[in-house]
Amino acid sequence: MKRTFAVVTLLAALGVLVKLAFKGGPSQPPVTSGAVVVPSSRAIQGGDERGALLVRHPDDRDLVTRTLDAFGHNAIAIERTDGLRGLVLLDRLGMEAIYLHEKHPRDFRKLRDALTDEAAAEVLLHWREYFGLKAADDVDREVLIAEIGRMGPSTRRIARHYPALLPLLMAEPAGMAELIDRYEADADDLRDMLVALTLVNLEPGPTDLRAALRTFDQYGPLALQAFRLEGPDGLAIVLRYGPVLVALGESLPLEEALILLRVNAEDLDRLLATKRPEHIAAAMRHVSAGGRRLVEAVGGSPHGLRLSMDFGPKGDQALVEAGPDAADLVYGPFSDADPTLKNQAVAALAEHGPMALALLSKYEDDRDFRDVLRSHGPGVVPPIARADHAPEALAFLREKTDRTTLETLAYGIQYLDRESGQAMIARIKTDGLDRVKALESSEIEAYQFLPLYDLVHLGGVLTKGHSPTRGEMTWALVDGCFVVVDALSLLALQPEGAAASELARSELKAAAREGARAATRELAEEATEAVTRAAVREGTAEGLASAAEQASRWWAVRRAGGPFAVLRRLPEALASLDLARIVQLAGPSTQRAGIRLSVWGKPLRFMTREGEKVLTMQPGAGLRVVRDQALASGVGVVGYRKMEEYLKSRRPGGLDETD
Repeated sequence: MKRTFAVVTLLAALGVLVKLAFKGGPSQPPVTSGAVVVPSSRAIQGGDERGALLVRHPDDRDLVTRTLDAFGHNAIAIERTDGLRGLVLLDRLGMEAIYLHEKHPRDFRKLRDALTDEAAAEVLLHWREYFGLKAADDVDREVLIAEIGRMGPSTRRIARHYPALLPLLMAEPAGMAELIDRYEADADDLRDMLVALTLVNLEPGPTDLRAALRTFDQYGPLALQAFRLEGPDGLAIVLRYGPVLVALGESLPLEEALILLRVNAEDLDRLLATKRPEHIAAAMRHVSAGGRRLVEAVGGSPHGLRLSMDFGPKGDQALVEAGPDAADLVYGPFSDADPTLKNQAVAALAEHGPMALALLSKYEDDRDFRDVLRSHGPGVVPPIARADHAPEALAFLREKTDRTTLETLAYGIQYLDRESGQAMIARIKTDGLDRVKALESSEIEAYQFLPLYDLVHLGGVLTKGHSPTRGEMTWALVDGCFVVVDALSLLALQPEGAAASELARSELKAAAREGARAATRELAEEATEAVTRAAVREGTAEGLASAAEQASRWWAVRRAGGPFAVLRRLPEALASLDLARIVQLAGPSTQRAGIRLSVWGKPLRFMTREGEKVLTMQPGAGLRVVRDQALASGVGVVGYRKMEEYLKSRRPGGLDETD
């Protein structure tokens, strides 16, 4: 009995002790098996709703805690309407997600639904700042969100590794994915290909990008090497003449083959309409076998290859002896000549070289000269050349070592004084060539005439408003520095330049007639002033300046060794240029190939919630900045520019022509 009473007393005491121990403490629900005990942390301070959010997502505690700590009640509101994917979107876009959730819930839901895997979330993380720039642009933002929502799993995975390529991937997902899969093992090759593709303009749509992708798909290493040598211009040449390069093989170094194709592009397009690429490649192999001088001459004229193909050995000899301008003469002033006269002109160039070139340039449109050349052949060149010079004026200007550009032009117009040459032409026409040879008593070296040649040709170029090379762009190395020289095509000459040149022609003729025998400085000054006065009087001063600029640039190219020698330096010169200049130089060639390039000189302007924001590339940024950003882990100005181009192509109603 005593034992029982003691047990009851002990139990009663324990009950009182337990009651006293828990008196005033919080009521705690019983813990059942498998329940989550919410720890005491700052994540749940402030209310049970925050703790309940952790309870609902036990497998994503880090994400929930991170968003709660950073965004507080906004995270709770987003989770309440959009669940865990809403929190993922908030984690990636930050404040931009809150803005979309509050102001554009429809766009928020589209992005939320696009988050089907980690790759999609990473893409949004990389482009978070761009979303901030586009927050106030309803049109572009909706297009961007819709496009991201349509991205497939493979495209998202690529964009995760190469976030700057997102615009290209959206423009042409299949082609870009195939290229990256094929070359991903070689990082250097892939990088340079992506640089080339990044230069392509996306504003007109994916057509240009597809053309560039097709070039890499068909010609692979050949297209890549051409791009490394000559930038986008090299890629355009491969796109246009890839079959010719493939047929040519290793018969000619690629850098020389690219120059020959680029310079002779105008004739090649015409020839390829009727001849197979193998035929053109055979002609280029023949040029290569003809030696260095023939290669340089063909690479120095837009008609060099055509002259070699049309006239065989005589054409080759004319190019070697008279230089690349022989082809310009045959297919320029003498293009309308009958076959006999044209053959005689080629024979004269082959036999007498620069002397024949200067004489044919001077009397190209003289009917009597054409008659005697047709009748007597190359033999008429030496006697006419010996009789045709203005020694006093030429001696003065020729001996000057510091001639200005204007004095150089005045020197060149001496070809307009034809009195002595005309007399010899008339004598040959009346008495015959044999009689003239018999009457000549002195053997004056014909090379007295030769120093005039370059300037005679320059004068001819000016009076027609033409550029003799017809290359879209070229380079010159003058005084140890690279000088950009844009030798424009004959067909692309600005109208005001042609008008000014016609005006200059008449004024220069008058000045030459009055001062042809003067041996004073006034010869150059008077000719220059006459042309300037007439240009101002006719309101074409701007056109005259354009023509003079062409002449000076052409002269710089000639001083540097001609188009072939200049273009050989193009690869090393590209490294010193900014993107805007590279694109400007390659523009004509790439457009003919069907590839339009991005415009890199203008800054990017965004109208954000805080006002206008302007992004610019670093001054002087060249291909290196594209190379660095193409495979970077983040997105820079290059990626933003490509996205702007892509969004313009997707805007309702087409491109914005005012931009």
